[in-house]
Amino acid sequence: MVILATKRLLRPLIPDRVMARYRLHQHSRHARVNVDVFLEDPRLAKRWLAVTPDTYRVRLTLPAGATPDDVELVEDPERPVGTELRARVRALLADPEIGAAVVGETPGPRLIDRRRAEPVVGPRLIAMRSSDLAELGGVPVGSSPLPGLLARIRDAGHRIGLLPLPPGTAPTRRSDEIATEPVVILAAVPMHDIGGGARSTQLALELLRQGYHVTLVSLYDAQETVDLGLRYIHPNLEQYRVGDFDPAAHHDRAARSGLVLVEAPAAPLIGHGFALQDLGWELVYDLIDDWSDPSLGGDWFRPDLENQLVESAGRLIASAPDLVERLRRMGRHAILVPNAVNAEIFGVELPPRPHDLPEAETIIGYHGSLYGDWFDWVALREVALAFPDAAVVIIGDDKAPRPEMPPNVHFLGLKPQSELPAYLQRFDVGIIPFKVNETTHAISPLKVYEYLASGVPVAAPPLRSLEGLDGVVCGELIVALDTARRMKLVNGERLLLADSWEARVRELMPNIFSPNARSTTSTTVKRRYVAHHPPRTRLC
Repeated sequence: MVILATKRLLRPLIPDRVMARYRLHQHSRHARVNVDVFLEDPRLAKRWLAVTPDTYRVRLTLPAGATPDDVELVEDPERPVGTELRARVRALLADPEIGAAVVGETPGPRLIDRRRAEPVVGPRLIAMRSSDLAELGGVPVGSSPLPGLLARIRDAGHRIGLLPLPPGTAPTRRSDEIATEPVVILAAVPMHDIGGGARSTQLALELLRQGYHVTLVSLYDAQETVDLGLRYIHPNLEQYRVGDFDPAAHHDRAARSGLVLVEAPAAPLIGHGFALQDLGWELVYDLIDDWSDPSLGGDWFRPDLENQLVESAGRLIASAPDLVERLRRMGRHAILVPNAVNAEIFGVELPPRPHDLPEAETIIGYHGSLYGDWFDWVALREVALAFPDAAVVIIGDDKAPRPEMPPNVHFLGLKPQSELPAYLQRFDVGIIPFKVNETTHAISPLKVYEYLASGVPVAAPPLRSLEGLDGVVCGELIVALDTARRMKLVNGERLLLADSWEARVRELMPNIFSPNARSTTSTTVKRRYVAHHPPRTRLC
């Protein structure tokens, strides 16, 4: 609350030109696609460089070398581009770093609200290597599949080579068909945030595996300081920022009305939820935190809007008993759906030992967020001092100021969720170093289920959400830790079955989701990093 008040006080004192430079940098930081723009007129280069993110380059010559033999062309039949442009777009793939070559209509780059903006492209021709096109699930089905294919390319992190054309009539919005049961998840953060470990991401991955078409719409960009390059690729997955999502257009593409799940009760997300509800979709509110806490709801939370959502939602679910009770006091019944564990990731044999995991007779470990008023740095320090011969391993984005810690505390940084089993299976005890207050009583720590599924007992403060969980010792943290480390190994296989995301979703299906979803393949997860080009290399 103090930080928010300080920001409001200081913002009027900061010159607009300074804020503009900051916003330019911020957009570059959050851009997730590399684009090489090939221009025939070098006079246009300055404009492209001035207002596009630093993930964009301008190139004045085509790549040298031979074009691959396995190139497939996908063209808009109503707007053919001609033989010369077909040859030029194929030539772009002579550069092995370019994953997709696009001929697209664009009005050109411009600032929007003093921010860098990636120009809107109406694709008329896309060329890709056959293997890359297959990774995306092929060409979307529909009369105008190119915008959908371009969206898949961007989400997958392939570098794009763009031959820009003047604006015309080529469509820019997706119109490809949504044939399977659709679910829209309106979440706070995108799928790749916090290493891919958010509840919304886990629900999305499991729903995709069970055959649904999933669209995840995020209120914010990723909040982590580290880009792990995570890309989630599935033909039935769509990902949007909240301002880019059009509920009516999405509804028109679906063969049937679906379900819209609101996870963060912010005004833009609630607005999308209500719009889909008006079109016949079932509206569900998934309460995962006590958003009235300023450290969680920030300056966007409004109780009156949450009240409207609670009143209007067809069904309510909540991740912790305290949240179920909170909704009961608001006059509604809610289903308790705690967090769970991704059985595909954590149900594995012992992976090789990570190189950065310290050697010690006892390893006490934590993974998760390291910011927020609920994290108890004092308790963490006391744990390290109480067990000086143990290695206290902390995995998470170390971006917030923190007190000095004893030398046996090791900060390993943010890790993708897929790498966590190699660490967690080597913990002797997993800890939850949280303060005890109304906010933490209302948290269902996803990490607890991941510790337990890894066969690791858990030491935690006396949080109501953890009461009665096998393998979890609650109490004063040092005492609980001493007890937990003497416990027998937890039966992780049993927990993988009972507390998996598959079990959670299937439990809900009779009440919320269609029971007729078809089983399908898992989502492909790739690590493709976006390159941020220094100014001197952006023109080549």
